[in-house]
Amino acid sequence: MIGASGALLAADIKVGDHPTTHFLGLTFNVDTMYTTAIAAALTLGFLAFVAAKATSAVPNKVQVVTEVVITQTRAYIEDAVGHDVPAWLVPLGVCLFFFILFCNWLGWFPSGHSPERLAPPTSDVNTVYAMTFTVVLLYTYLGVKRKGARYVGDWFTAKPAIRRPILVLEQIVNPLSLSLRLFGNIFAGGIMLAVIALLPFYLFPLYGFADFGWRLFDSGLIAPIQAFIYSFLTILYFGFAVAEEH
Repeated sequence: MIGASGALLAADIKVGDHPTTHFLGLTFNVDTMYTTAIAAALTLGFLAFVAAKATSAVPNKVQVVTEVVITQTRAYIEDAVGHDVPAWLVPLGVCLFFFILFCNWLGWFPSGHSPERLAPPTSDVNTVYAMTFTVVLLYTYLGVKRKGARYVGDWFTAKPAIRRPILVLEQIVNPLSLSLRLFGNIFAGGIMLAVIALLPFYLFPLYGFADFGWRLFDSGLIAPIQAFIYSFLTILYFGFAVAEEH
């Protein structure tokens, strides 16, 4: 709807609008699929580039940043999981961080509205749920490998008894909070850009500045923070899965 001033009304913002296709009775969000593939390709390409350019002499800035991420991830995992850290866990934490970061950074590129052609795949709850489902499978696997049947049994035998329903509830709340925290922050960033786009035409200079400023803030601060939080909480949940009850 167009108002008297010629500006779009807030009702014109379409939330969660995706181009879709259907196959075997299932609905697929096409934009989420190809932006996820783009983010995955960027992650693999970036890490391959860093590995190819790595040097033991004077490292470049990209190598330094990557090594800091790897070192901190390893330290967090060793603190959380303790002894016998699986060989795949550090690469998982590092790849999660960079993958989510590249997903979030796609929001930097203006690509229209309704739908946004390069919307961050992390602004689609389906992507975030799929990632979290994989994380849950992996930390459950590690917990069962370490504890066997006690992985589940500890939920019902913990002392004091008041902790038992809390432990059971955590098995649902932890994955949900992991998913919705990331989704909510990135999705809200997209809504903010759509709201800025509602400014009337005569305020275009302000619109351009506000759009650029928000993208810079969102990509430079929110995107890395959310990538870190998701990866860090993932590591914590692996630690919870192998922790012994006392």
